Amino acid sequence: MIADMATEIEAARLLTFNAAAMRDRGENFSAAASMAKVFASEMANQVAYRALQIHGGYGYIKDFPVERYYRDARVLTLYEGTSEIQRTVISNYLLGGNAFASELPESR
Repeated sequence: MIADMATEIEAARLLTFNAAAMRDRGENFSAAASMAKVFASEMANQVAYRALQIHGGYGYIKDFPVERYYRDARVLTLYEGTSEIQRTVISNYLLGGNAFASELPESR
């Protein structure tokens, strides 16, 4: 489980770096940023859940940081656009639509 968690964290990091590099080059990065956001936020939920599983019953005790990580991870799918909104942006981009996120000035 730990190996899978580390792999998923690294994948999220690379998706984020890719979106940032696209922005730095002046490319349209809306879909890449949405992919990074939806993957990273949902991955954080999964990784926090696995960490809780590894700790067993102790994972629910406030003395262990994993309890807070588990609670905090859920909100990541809601900040800066829900996962479903991010999926809409990605789908519109892939299908050639005009995703509303591509209209934001910072994505040009």
